[in-house]
Amino acid sequence: MKKIFIDTDVFLDTILDRKPYSDFSKKIVGLCERNNIEGYTSALVIANIYYIIKRLANKKKAMQAIANIRSLIKVLSVTDKEIGESINAEFDDFEDGVQYFVAMNNKLNCFITRNVKDYGKASIGILTPEEYLQTLAT
Repeated sequence: MKKIFIDTDVFLDTILDRKPYSDFSKKIVGLCERNNIEGYTSALVIANIYYIIKRLANKKKAMQAIANIRSLIKVLSVTDKEIGESINAEFDDFEDGVQYFVAMNNKLNCFITRNVKDYGKASIGILTPEEYLQTLAT
């Protein structure tokens, strides 16, 4: 079974129903829900989702969103190792580096995000939700 890392934007597209992206993101989450793929994310993604949803809506909606995510996927820890690797890597965005190294260090098959361009020198597949779904169709 494929093990995929799901980035913050994919969850936010689903939770906030951000069109046109939410259609593909919801399908990714649905695959996790039906156990067709193993979904993973990081504790940092969970913290980001809480912060953004609380700011845009309220604490209750943020907590519900996190509870829903936790019921569908596994949340991986961010350790000093990933922080150090991100510091030493050539990522323009430190946070992107942390997420990437969480995925790498947990031997995940690919990384699902809408910000593909931020992961130029990746060693694993970096795909948008739409691109990932296309790989399943072939």
